[in-house]
Formats: sequence, structure tokens, C-alpha cells
Amino acid sequence: MSVKWGRLPEVPLITVRFTGLKHGQEKEKEKDKIKEKEKDSKEKEKDKKTFNGHTFSPIPIVGPISCSQCMKPFTNKDAYTCAGCGAFVHKGCRENLASCAKVKMKQPKGSLQAHDTSSLPTVIMRNKSSQPKERPRSAVLLADEATAAPVFTNRRSQQSVSLSKSVSIQNITGVGNDENMSNTWKFLSHSTDSLNKICKVNESTESLTDEGVGTDMNEGQLMGDFESDSKQLEAESWSRTVDSKFLKQQKKDVVKRQEVIYELMQTELHHIRTLKIMSDVYSRGMMTDLLFEQQMVEKLFPCLDELISIHSQFFQRILERKKESLVDKSEKNFLIKRIGDVLVSQFSGESAERLKKTYGKFCGQHNQSVNYFKDLYTKDKRFQAFVKKKMSSSVVRRLGIPECILLVTQRITKYPVLFQRILQCTKDNEVEQEDLTQSLSLVKDVIGAVDSKVASYEKKVRLGEIYTKTDSKSIMRMKSGQMFAKEDLRRKKLVRDGSVFLKSTTGRLKEVQAVLLTDILVFLQEKDQKYVFASLDHKSTVISLKKLIVREVAHEEKGLFLISMGVKDPEMVEVHASSREERNSWIQIIQDTINSLNRDEDEGIPS
Repeated sequence: MSVKWGRLPEVPLITVRFTGLKHGQEKEKEKDKIKEKEKDSKEKEKDKKTFNGHTFSPIPIVGPISCSQCMKPFTNKDAYTCAGCGAFVHKGCRENLASCAKVKMKQPKGSLQAHDTSSLPTVIMRNKSSQPKERPRSAVLLADEATAAPVFTNRRSQQSVSLSKSVSIQNITGVGNDENMSNTWKFLSHSTDSLNKICKVNESTESLTDEGVGTDMNEGQLMGDFESDSKQLEAESWSRTVDSKFLKQQKKDVVKRQEVIYELMQTELHHIRTLKIMSDVYSRGMMTDLLFEQQMVEKLFPCLDELISIHSQFFQRILERKKESLVDKSEKNFLIKRIGDVLVSQFSGESAERLKKTYGKFCGQHNQSVNYFKDLYTKDKRFQAFVKKKMSSSVVRRLGIPECILLVTQRITKYPVLFQRILQCTKDNEVEQEDLTQSLSLVKDVIGAVDSKVASYEKKVRLGEIYTKTDSKSIMRMKSGQMFAKEDLRRKKLVRDGSVFLKSTTGRLKEVQAVLLTDILVFLQEKDQKYVFASLDHKSTVISLKKLIVREVAHEEKGLFLISMGVKDPEMVEVHASSREERNSWIQIIQDTINSLNRDEDEGIPS
């Protein structure tokens, strides 16, 4: 038997790869992680349950903080906080914590009486509509805490605020013992020190800007003794004040005269009201609400008490004349036949001197007061909130501080127009006409004196500005050999200053600042934003007015010569103005100053 061996067909090679246990373990771990994440998210959602109005969520704890419910310290992952009131509690203490102060919930009667809170400090949660407004004790800055700890980071600051809220809730519900509470207060005193400075300013600003809060003053308190009189003068005119029957009995000239007198009374009352707003609302409020010093207030409202006194006395005399002029024992019908003597008394003698002095100072500081107000309003937010609050009240009627200042400066200029109109309507009474004519002349003299004082004050301020801008190192030798420096400017009085041109020997014009003082004419030029004494062909640019001659330049309508006649050879300086009128004005005022200087020397008055 023969066996034949044949070739078997090729079988494809199959590779079996064993992955081992490691790969399977990794898969299981990924599945476990996914399950843990889902479980954690479910637990977190579960943990965010609402208990008694609180919405809790777990947070990490930083610092030695105790539970708001049991007062025990926290473990690493055992702390929960309420998003509403910021209370910190253990997980198991959430259900027992008192109702959230930020959520309006119905509480059973007597729930707050279950604990004795007499030994705990009283804390009232802030509410804009509640009165009086108090802050939690932990947020109050004491007088001796002027130096507070450095400000923490935002996270720590927010945590401190939450802590103060949680302790405030404990005070309301009466939970906790004295020892734990004292420890909590001790911790809070440190944690809130960093917020004290900020809180003090913020609370003051909030109290000024709370809605529904106006001034604490009504119209009666503002006007005081003049309240009843102000109500009687509410009518638009005298014709609407008296009875119609009485009105028909009067002649047209008489009615016109009474209308103007009534307008004088009414505008004088309005002026007193403006002064009262400046004094009782703004000035007093700045010292009581903002704790401004008296000097700061007087920068805005100089000699305010004196103004109120002057005009109150004047208005009182007019009211007395009104009462004397009542007809047939009527309370409404009055006919003032004599008013000129009252006006003469107000604008003559000692009263006139008071007006000149007081209005001269107030009007002279007008620009300075307004600029000071603008600076305060821009830089001080509390002052800005204060002004807005006062302006929104019914008493102030949106009358701002700059408007008040302007109205006061304008008042004295209104009298001549009113007096003139009363005079025009006065007939068949020579004595009254003489008094009115005299009062008109007197009030114009007072206004002229006030204008002079204002100009003098403005010149003083302007000379101070020039002195400040002048370089202290600059010095100039006068023709007499005397040295003139910056400090010498302070010993003089300014007459006038302005821009002119000095002409050199080469014909070149140099722009300079001419400063005319009582006995000297100084030329300054600007260099590096400072004033220095001008240089001109080795000539002195500080010229004495003694033996000075002023002449026009021939064939040059804008030029003038200043010729100094001294012991030695005369020295001449050619000056050009911007126009012919300006040139003539400089010639006139320099000549007047020279004449005044010579007159004072003859009378022995030092310059």
C-alpha cells in the first residue's frame, strides 16, 4: 500500500493579542469618575436646598470662623453659606437656622420671644424706608479708630460683610451664648477694620442720596418771623391784594405807585429768602452734615449774617410802614403815602457804611466763591450729593449755590430802578419827592463805593497772581540805582495791568506785560511760564512815576513815550498799544496816577 504525501493548503496567520488587566482597570476608573461627577453634581443640587428662606451652597472656609447657629468651628468641607444674608453654618445646622433676613417670610407670632435678647446688643437691619437709620454694630466706625488696618482683598472684604450680617441675624433671633458672641465680636472687629474707612464715606453718601429724603426744614422754619408776611405778599401785585371795591376808588397814578412799592416789598422778601437758604440750608448743612469748617463755609458765603441783618431790618421798617398805612382798620387794604424817608434812612449814615463794607466784600469775592464751589463740586462726591439733595427740596426750589451768590450780588443794583419808578409815580407831594430824589442819589453813591471796593479787591487778587508768577531770581536796577525785585511787588498797590509792546532801537516790537503800580511802572516778559523783568537796550524796565513825562508819538497813533527826567540824562522808552483807544487809555491812567502821587506827596501821604 503506497501513501502519497500531498501539500496542505496555507492557513492564514491569526495573531491573538492579550490586552491584560491594566486596560480594563483604566476603563473602570473612567466610568467611576463619570459616576462620581454625576453624584457630586446631584449632591450639590441637593445641597442648594432652601431652608427658612436661606439658599445654601458649600464653600471653603478661610480664617477662624464659627457657625452662625451652633457657634462651633468648621471642619474643612463642612461649611455652607446663604446667598441672601451671608450666614455661615454647618450642614446639619441649616434647617435650624432662623429665617433669612433678606427674604420676606411669614413667621409665627412669638417666635422672636422664645429667647431672651436683653443681654445682646440691639442691631437694626438697614432699610431705606425705616426710621431711624442705624447700621450693624460691626460696621460702625468709632471715634478712636482713625487708623484702620490695611484694606483686604475683595474676597476677604466680601467675607467680612457677610460675617457682619450673620452676627446681626444672631442678635435678632437671640441665638448663642455670651462667651461665643464676645469671641465673634472680637473677630469681627478685626475683619471689618479694613472696611471702616470706605463704609464711613459710603454710608454718608447713601444717606444723602436716599430717595424720598428732603431737607428737614419747611417754609415756616425758613422764614421765621416773616412767615405770615410772606403769605400776605404771595399775590402777584398790589391790585390783587386789596379789595376790588377799594381798588376802584383809587386813581391810576396812585395804583401805579402802590404797585411799585409792593414790588419793592416783594423783591426784598425774596432776597431775604435767598439769604436764608444760603444760611440755614446750605451753610448750616455743610457744617452739620458734611462737618465742614467755618472757614470753608465762609469762602462760599462771606459776611452772610451781616447781610441777613441789614435786609431784615430794612424789610421790617417797610412792614411797619405798611401796617401804619392800613385803611379803615382793614387787614388787607393799605395805601402807603410815605416811603421816601425809610429809603433815605436805609442808604445814608451808618446803614450806608454797612452796605458799602458788606457788599464790597461779598461782591469782591464773587468769582473766588464760585470757583471754590466748582472745585468742591468736582472733587468731593459727598458735597455733590449734598447739593443735589438740598436742591431737590420744596424749600430750595432748585436754587443752587452759584445762583444764590449771583442773586445777592445783583440785588443792590435793582434799587435805583425801583426808586426811579416810585419817584415817577409820585405827584402832589413835594416832601416825598425830595426824599425819593435823595434816596436815589444815596443808593447810587453806595453802588459806586461798592464798585470801587470790588475793583480794589480784584486788583489785589490780580497783583497776587502776578507776584506768584514772577521769578524770584529776577531783579532789575532802576535809573536811580535802586534795585527792584519780586518782593517789592507785595509792598505796592495795583492800578492797572495789560499787554503792550516795547520798541527797541532796531525797530523790533517785543510783547510785554505792563504793570502800573501806585508809584512805579513795571514791564515784565514771560520766560519758561514765569514772569521776569523785560530787557530793552540796556534800559531799565522798572520806571518810577516821579518826574515822569508821558507823550504821544508823532505820526504813530498807537505809540507813546515815557520820558524819565532825573539828575542825570533823561531816558526815553517807546511803548505801543494794540489800538489808538488803548494808547489813549494808558496815557490817561498813567497821568492820573502821577497826579495822585504828586498830590499825596504834597499832603505827606506815603505811596
